[in-house]
Amino acid sequence: MYLSEKLAEFIINLDYEAIPSEVKQRAKELMFDTLGTALAAKNEQCVLNAIKAFKNLSLNKDTKIWINDEKLDLIYAAMLNAIAAHALDFDDTHTEAILHASAILAPLCLTYGFNVSKDGKKVLKAFIVGWEIAARVGIASKGSFHKRGFHTTAIAGIFGAVSACCVLLDLNKEQVINALGLAGSFASGVNEFLSNGSNSKVLHIANALKNAILVANFAKANMSGPLSIFEGRDNIFRAFGIEEECDKNELCKGLNEIYQVMQVSLKPYPSCHFAHGLIDCAMSLRNDGLKTQDIKSIHCFVDEVPISFICDPIEAKYAPKSAYEAKFSMPFLMALAFIDGKITLKSYENLNRVELLEFAKKISYEKKKSSGFPKYFPGHLEAILANGEVVKKDVFINKGNFDNPLSFDELKDKFIINATINISLDQATKLIEKIQNLENLSHFDF
Repeated sequence: MYLSEKLAEFIINLDYEAIPSEVKQRAKELMFDTLGTALAAKNEQCVLNAIKAFKNLSLNKDTKIWINDEKLDLIYAAMLNAIAAHALDFDDTHTEAILHASAILAPLCLTYGFNVSKDGKKVLKAFIVGWEIAARVGIASKGSFHKRGFHTTAIAGIFGAVSACCVLLDLNKEQVINALGLAGSFASGVNEFLSNGSNSKVLHIANALKNAILVANFAKANMSGPLSIFEGRDNIFRAFGIEEECDKNELCKGLNEIYQVMQVSLKPYPSCHFAHGLIDCAMSLRNDGLKTQDIKSIHCFVDEVPISFICDPIEAKYAPKSAYEAKFSMPFLMALAFIDGKITLKSYENLNRVELLEFAKKISYEKKKSSGFPKYFPGHLEAILANGEVVKKDVFINKGNFDNPLSFDELKDKFIINATINISLDQATKLIEKIQNLENLSHFDF
């Protein structure tokens, strides 16, 4: 039996009532965290630019977007919501898969899903199923999509989004198999956005959502796809990854036993998730009572994949030219954490603070494999003090990881802070209540 057939059986046979209550609750938490990050992005230039583009493309303009009262065609509205959800780099991550799936799946399910199904239970199941398949593709790739220059979310994300659409559109087993096969031809997204902090990364999210809707509808109309999308001559792990480094057994391991939404990490800081363990280390140095003048240099030990995102080229990382570039700069983020004791959305308003730039230049790195990566995004460093003392800091499990999680109250506070950038406290509170009651809803609006 092909792997696509096994996954299709899981998608078809998963009974909503059999899904554990804690899994459903976690899915809801991921949804409202994603919604909050989207609401906070109302003034991001890439979001505003996307609205302009979608308004030019829209004909019916019948679906309200999340960030304001404007309306777009249904699919464009869902795509805009996805762009907003990822625009601030404050959305969640499955660390082992190196995957941002909620930014795709929450807009897909809440915007498109309720439009086509009117069934809160089905919408919630679709979100959970989407995470299951996307995460497993990412885990199986063992980081090799990134090593090849592809964005894992763009590759694994299409499979998760297609799987969610299969649930929403009630596809049968043969149609689901075809949908998974077709998904491979719609996977795309390269990491060259890192070269100048450009907008292509948020379009990976929107593209996966849009293509998933197309693929699922093609499959529902009985278009066929390759059965062997995961193991054939030109399978996705060969085309986008390094096949000999991949472990395809991860695609089906623990189905119905290990739910991937329970393995998702939530971000306490609005920045590239790879840097969070090192941010925690910088916070720890600060908490020791050290001042900038007390530290001569900081040397960090970083895994191979994160280096290409947050460390290289180091000279460019010392002086990021935009907020987006700053979110992918290890030395700048660590300087923010050490000097300010926090990183918030407002932290990026002034990138030219002399004290930040000078401290960032004290920070260097070398490649070193850590035992916890990528299940965790750890931080390891050695700080040389002005008096010659060496201080070591090791954060093995970054704050917000599922093994070092944000509490529900911390998650709720994050949502309220983000959402009230855009809407009232009363509206924000009601949104949490609505998501918490999702299985009983027939539509979702606010």
